[in-house]
Amino acid sequence: MFYEFGSIGAIEWQHQINTMNKLIILAVAAGLTVTSCKKGLEEKFSEAQQANSSTLVSANKMSDIKVPAGFKWETSRDVQVKIASTDARFGNTLHNITVYSADPNQGGIKLAEGAVSTSTPFEATISTANTLKEYYIVKVAPDQSKVMEKIAISGNNAQTTMSVATAPVKLGKTSGGPDCSTGCTQTITSNNTNLNVNNGDVICVTGSNITIGFNANGGTIRICGSNVTVTNANLNNSSTLIVTSTGSASFNNLNQNGTSTTFTNYGTVSMSSSFSPGGTVTNNGTITTTGDYNLNSQSQEVNNGTINVGQSMNINGNTSMTNNGSIVTNQDCKVNGTGLLINNCNLWSKREFHNNGTTRNYSLIKVDAESKINGGSELGLYSGAMFLTYDMTINGTVKGYGSTSLVKVTHDTRINGGGSVINALQYCDVNGIETNHGTIGSGAALGCGLYIPVTACNSVGNGTAPITDTDGDGVADSGDAYPTDPNKAYNNAYGTATVAFEDLYPYKGDYDLNDVVVNYNYNVVTNAANKVVRVEATYVLRATGGSYENGFAVQFPINRSQVSGLTGATLEAGQSKAVVVLFNNMRSEMATWNTISGQPTSANVTYTVAFNVTGLPTLVSFGLGSYNPFIWNNTAGFGRGYEVHLPGKLPTDLANTSLFGTGDDASNLGTGDTYVSSNGRYPWAINTPANFSYPKEKADINTAYTKFASWVTSGGAQYADWYTNGTGYRNAANIY
Repeated sequence: MFYEFGSIGAIEWQHQINTMNKLIILAVAAGLTVTSCKKGLEEKFSEAQQANSSTLVSANKMSDIKVPAGFKWETSRDVQVKIASTDARFGNTLHNITVYSADPNQGGIKLAEGAVSTSTPFEATISTANTLKEYYIVKVAPDQSKVMEKIAISGNNAQTTMSVATAPVKLGKTSGGPDCSTGCTQTITSNNTNLNVNNGDVICVTGSNITIGFNANGGTIRICGSNVTVTNANLNNSSTLIVTSTGSASFNNLNQNGTSTTFTNYGTVSMSSSFSPGGTVTNNGTITTTGDYNLNSQSQEVNNGTINVGQSMNINGNTSMTNNGSIVTNQDCKVNGTGLLINNCNLWSKREFHNNGTTRNYSLIKVDAESKINGGSELGLYSGAMFLTYDMTINGTVKGYGSTSLVKVTHDTRINGGGSVINALQYCDVNGIETNHGTIGSGAALGCGLYIPVTACNSVGNGTAPITDTDGDGVADSGDAYPTDPNKAYNNAYGTATVAFEDLYPYKGDYDLNDVVVNYNYNVVTNAANKVVRVEATYVLRATGGSYENGFAVQFPINRSQVSGLTGATLEAGQSKAVVVLFNNMRSEMATWNTISGQPTSANVTYTVAFNVTGLPTLVSFGLGSYNPFIWNNTAGFGRGYEVHLPGKLPTDLANTSLFGTGDDASNLGTGDTYVSSNGRYPWAINTPANFSYPKEKADINTAYTKFASWVTSGGAQYADWYTNGTGYRNAANIY
């Protein structure tokens, strides 16, 4: 029979030959396997319709899956991000905005970066994994002061307005700890002043405007109701008291006896007397006392919220207070004996501060009256910390660690014979030091000009920010990735992703999705106006699981004429858009397929590509994402027009659109529903925002990733992270 190459008949013939070639190679390599018949399509669909978040849909081949109408096969979506600012400090110098996937202090990945001012917001289109529901935004002022905010992604949008960092860092709604809906052995909804709590008991107080009292020799008390009055409260042995985020309680007297007791507050607590905990206290909410706050008997406390002390705070021997939030004492703050105070945020004593133990200050301690650093004690200041006081008497040691910190005295200083101010400190007495019989040296110096920025924890600050902008682009050198180039300012480098193809288009393949596998990552360089000026990319060819001579290229959302200085690739002629070609024949790039276990492998092939962009497109229009990667079948009898794109992507000018609607293809340019099959809406390519571990040769992706079918049948609502290595997510036997 005669086949005219280029005709549909030739396609069908070549499709059969290519499939036979794969089968022959597999037979030689590993032998052929035959799978038994599985449940029918309709039965699979019925299972999917009844599925919930804990129900797994099983499928052994792609054609077993019922694809919901309109499903786009996307593991990521484009999110429009808009960040405004009301911070008018520093004149025309711009502030930096960085968008993270999670808290950057906990390993969050940078997704985008740019400039913001009071007149111009930062805006960008960011391709975001469907698993991600929120961003962390960090605004950095020219003086390097920072404010961080967590914002929700609503649909395909995320926006906020950020201000000066004078309030506590906003992290959105934080966990309120356990609630009273589960695990309760007894629920209290009305007055009960005689509760006995023992080991194994979980007493949940859900009533509001009630009065209770308890004696706990073990077990747990949870207060979830509001305006709860506690007339007597005793925590003994290993008992635990928790006030949740919905709870508020007033204690006449809270006796926390013994080092094994635990008190954790997420809500609002007031005490009509002094509080003298003997165990562990963690405050994530607000605690207010009318009397003293005394840490006794090896008590250990961490404050992540607010503590208001009606009288004095006394941190006594063998106890420690770590302050990550705000502490205000209406009278004195005293660190006694072997007591330890670690201040990471804001501590304000409205009268005196006495240090007889050890104080480590990483942020701001403010004292309205006299501060006394007594003999044998140390006040340590760490890397840009500030100690502000009215009077200062030093008989012990004031010592700086790391970068220079500031001690500022607004009235009188007295340094006695045993007193010393040493190391990385600037000591500022605004009236000049009145008495000095001790030591100022070993790196410490007198002066008042040290710049301490205003932050979420330090509302005072000191001095004027030393801002340098060498290239005059409005971005301070400290935040400019290109401080000597006025045309560049920011690197938008984001993590590795993978695009994987089937190459039998317009016919369906075997859905092992390993015919062409390419990793990629981009760095989009922008200027001070958040306009794109350059693209730097790295592509890694990992697999070529087929005999076709496929090419690979990427189309970018700019005109061809806007690209200059391209290196590492070819700018394709005959295109209106910029199409960057990495290779025309994968079989010339990689000798082996890298898809068959036990067979020789080829090293990955890396392509480093860069080009300049003219016309200054915005980060909204250009975006940060996958762009439009595609392959084409360059084998004799096919040609450049046989493009294969991700579902929903448009063909380039050189694609043969007469192939649409032929074979198994159901592309519709009018609706933008492209590169999906007519029987089942199956794709020819999938993109994942990760280093994708692709299936072995002839192993349908469903047999390699156990949650894939559930993801598809749920329309993406379930197992959006199907491509990860979660427990039970992979069948390693079918992954190369």
